[in-house]
Amino acid sequence: MPKMLRLNMSTQEAKFEDVPEKYLPLGGRALTSQLLLDEVPPECHPLRQFNKLVIAPGLLTGTNAPSSGRLSFGGKSPLTGGIKEANAGG
Repeated sequence: MPKMLRLNMSTQEAKFEDVPEKYLPLGGRALTSQLLLDEVPPECHPLRQFNKLVIAPGLLTGTNAPSSGRLSFGGKSPLTGGIKEANAGG
């Protein structure tokens, strides 16, 4: 089963977990957005402890598909208060 790494910056704890079944078909922007929707309270302040920075690979990352290595970074935006995402790849 695929794993995810969770880092708690307050306690400096790191742990690996199995990826929940509902997240398996997701990757990149979709995975970033769904994790934030499920785990970040809507009323949390973007610069406080309950916000999360999610780094998620695209679905085709690691395959033989050309130019498919994508990576998404997402979190709650201090500017808008909404979920924002940036994408990198090559």
